[in-house]
Amino acid sequence: MLPRTWSIFHVGDEAGEAPKTGEAVGAAIGRLESSKGTCERLEGLRILIQNSGRRSNVVINPSLRSCMPHHLPKASAPQLGFLKACFLCGKELSPHKDVYMYRGDQGFCSEECRRDQILLDERTEAEASARGRMKPPLRRPTAANKPLTLHSPAQVKAVDCLTIRWLGFSVRPSIAALLTASRFHGSLPHSTALFEVEKRYAALLRAAAQSGALPDGRAIHGRILRTIPDTSIFLSNSLANMYCKCRTLPHALRVFDEMPDPDVVSWNTIVDGCFLSGLRFDALACFREMLRYGVAPDEFSFVGVLKSCDLGMGFSAHCVVVKYGLGDSAFVASGLAEFYAVYGLLSDVMKVFESLERKDIVLVNAVIGLLAKAGNFEEAFKVFCNHVLDSHLLPARATFVNVLSGIDGFEFWREAIQVHGLVVKFGFEGDGAVQSSLIRVYANCCCMDDAHDLLRYSNSQNVISWTSLICGYASQEQFRDALDVFCHVYHDGTMLDDVLLTCVLSIAAASESQKLGIQFHAVVLKYGFGLNNCINHALMDMYTKCMSMPDALKISQHIGEDHNLLSWTILISGYAKCGSSMEALNTFYQMNKEDIIADSVACIGALMGCTDLQAVDQGEQIHAFLIKSGSEMDVTVQTALLSLYSECGSLNEAIQLFEMMIVHDVVSWTALISAYANLGCIEKALICLNQMFQDEIKPNHFTFVSALKVAAKLTYPVIGKSIHAAIIKSGLEEDTFIGSALIDMYCKCGSLGSAVSYFNGASKHDLVLWNALLAGHAQHGNVLELLKAYEEMVDRGLKPDDITFLSVLSGCSHGGLIDKVVHFFTSMRDDHGIRPQMEHHACVVGAFGRAGLLKDAVSFIEGMRINPGSTVLRTLVSFCIMYGHVRLGLASIAKMVLLGQMDSSAFVLVSNLYAVEEKWHDRRKIRDAMEADVVNLKKVGVSWIT
Repeated sequence: MLPRTWSIFHVGDEAGEAPKTGEAVGAAIGRLESSKGTCERLEGLRILIQNSGRRSNVVINPSLRSCMPHHLPKASAPQLGFLKACFLCGKELSPHKDVYMYRGDQGFCSEECRRDQILLDERTEAEASARGRMKPPLRRPTAANKPLTLHSPAQVKAVDCLTIRWLGFSVRPSIAALLTASRFHGSLPHSTALFEVEKRYAALLRAAAQSGALPDGRAIHGRILRTIPDTSIFLSNSLANMYCKCRTLPHALRVFDEMPDPDVVSWNTIVDGCFLSGLRFDALACFREMLRYGVAPDEFSFVGVLKSCDLGMGFSAHCVVVKYGLGDSAFVASGLAEFYAVYGLLSDVMKVFESLERKDIVLVNAVIGLLAKAGNFEEAFKVFCNHVLDSHLLPARATFVNVLSGIDGFEFWREAIQVHGLVVKFGFEGDGAVQSSLIRVYANCCCMDDAHDLLRYSNSQNVISWTSLICGYASQEQFRDALDVFCHVYHDGTMLDDVLLTCVLSIAAASESQKLGIQFHAVVLKYGFGLNNCINHALMDMYTKCMSMPDALKISQHIGEDHNLLSWTILISGYAKCGSSMEALNTFYQMNKEDIIADSVACIGALMGCTDLQAVDQGEQIHAFLIKSGSEMDVTVQTALLSLYSECGSLNEAIQLFEMMIVHDVVSWTALISAYANLGCIEKALICLNQMFQDEIKPNHFTFVSALKVAAKLTYPVIGKSIHAAIIKSGLEEDTFIGSALIDMYCKCGSLGSAVSYFNGASKHDLVLWNALLAGHAQHGNVLELLKAYEEMVDRGLKPDDITFLSVLSGCSHGGLIDKVVHFFTSMRDDHGIRPQMEHHACVVGAFGRAGLLKDAVSFIEGMRINPGSTVLRTLVSFCIMYGHVRLGLASIAKMVLLGQMDSSAFVLVSNLYAVEEKWHDRRKIRDAMEADVVNLKKVGVSWIT
């Protein structure tokens, strides 16, 4: 709870010992004496020291206001340390700006506020003089003062403009007038007037809570403390609610602790505040404490409780609902249905819904939306037909929006047309939200022409609908059509808003076109949206996805003190996407250091960084944080953890996590299959794939790519052909990455003809498919076919990339075409502007080595612009062994040691070098060291194939 002396100077240190009264008085007098030139009549000022707990406050005695000078134009804040806030508007007075004085102890932030206060006092004194009496000077309420009373309509009207300007037109004038009108004191004729005042204060607090205006809410709190000594439970609950909605839970708890007898509303407010602050365990603890104190919950008590529960605690909360007879409440049933839907228990959702005798349209809409969101559109459409069309309930806007949200493909085209007809029948075709939902449905059904016609023929001026159309084109990767629609909206000039600009910035992010994003950035600045935080976050996201982290950091610095969780999350995810995993973890650490509680999205970005760095220890720390915050059961979080443990080789932890998951979706199955494939557990990966088919979970292209990698490692084409048949059945054969994986699988299984046959039958030959075919020819040593395919690719206008040249160089190197290797290496660097990687250099070294030109190989390595990597040096050492150049080989090994590139394969090469010179004792030492330190060392003369 805020201190009762609101606009004061705090002499004492809150964390330390309160200073003595004499020291406080001396400090205050010293400040006053330093301003004698401005305030000559302050010598008679009395100082009142109020010690409260561990804090000492210096305040001005208001009874001496009459002896102050009437007009004091300016003074600096350090000179008047006892003034902390503007007397009229409540804004904090900056220590670096001038303070405008009036009546000695009234400080104002601006000359305008000071003039308004003078005008207000003059009108008040005039009215009081007309009634034959003068009001006493304004004073702070003490124990002897009684609460306030409102004054005449003329006074209220006079202060309306002042208070509305302070609140930024966020409340009605009749309510806003209360704040300034509350400065006039008198006596309340009866308790009804006090209740009316508290109701208006509560309305102001509610407005501050809805807008998240914490400074306004604190100013209102300070005014309440000055005018109402003993607040009622009703007003205290409003204060606690304001602080909870503004995410300042400690202040809400202080208000709660000072309530003499908190009721169920008080407890509900604190429980919801804990949930909003991300403290789910604390929310449940408060709810248990409420029950322990004998306060019976009402239907609103379970809003934050059910959202804070895991599955087991949720079952217990459901029992409490039944125990207190709240099972027939539609509001509670809606919360229970949402809880069960989070964990995928749709059957329990329907049980809760069907057990309710009286179902209103709000509950029906909620259930339809939950079923549609869970992907069970058939059941959602059945509820819509049975409980809306075949009953007395009239559909609302939310009804159609929720039904349409479940249509995500052409298979529900018939239902989409029927719902569209009902929209027209019930007169919702002009509603912006329904129209936007229809646009999304047509986009999901790949009918963008129909979506465009819907807006064009209706002459829609709804910016939300046009925004949905642009997003629909973007979801279909029809970026040019999306830009055409944006140009139409842009030239219209009346429909630009922050949501539309955010949408087009997402197009630049999805297409990874930084040039396009810069143009949109210019539009943002031109139309004055540069201070909009939503657009700034969209700009940050666009620059991070375009791999331009410096520009994203500039936008982040522009946001400044308005940095929130979203800003930090975008930076963390951006660093992880750009490969700067260490920066991602450092940013995550800095965010926690700033006392910003990370959500599941931020943790997923940090887990991606841990996965890239193979930092399983840091990943386990984030896992512990997720368990503590109650986000462990989130499916996306579990999938990220599964990827972490599988990529880091912690297969047991990955399996344990998978078994703990309540819902096994396609993402979790794919992650487990990929984990088994990466760790060489081929049979278990295939068993998981088979189990996935038995559970009727439809695989996606990521699943099939992982499965094809398993078949390629198994080198058994029959299994690969079975997976190919499943791909054709699922309709994903035309996917580029699946096609590449199919060609790679057939090539590694020795069936190059099947790979070429699939390539020739593909409808679209992009660079990915060409690279896969070139890699297959290189693996099989078909150098002539490789060069022929490369020339055909170039003739078709496709620009080769680094992967293309790696396949060509590898094939020519193994084919002994040294001139071709040198030609393509030079062409890659000079003609195509591609910077050679370490693998490209290794191919050139391999070509020289196979031809026995070790001197040329050494000269090439010495001419490299970068330090030779382990791949290049290992290649050179292998040919030194082949041709018996032991000294050159040992020198290369020494170079690897200096560069810190020794691994198990390097130890094998050293032992083979000793074997060339028949130094069997030294070779035995190397083998013993390898067996002691290196994991999974292949023993000599023992096959891995059993």
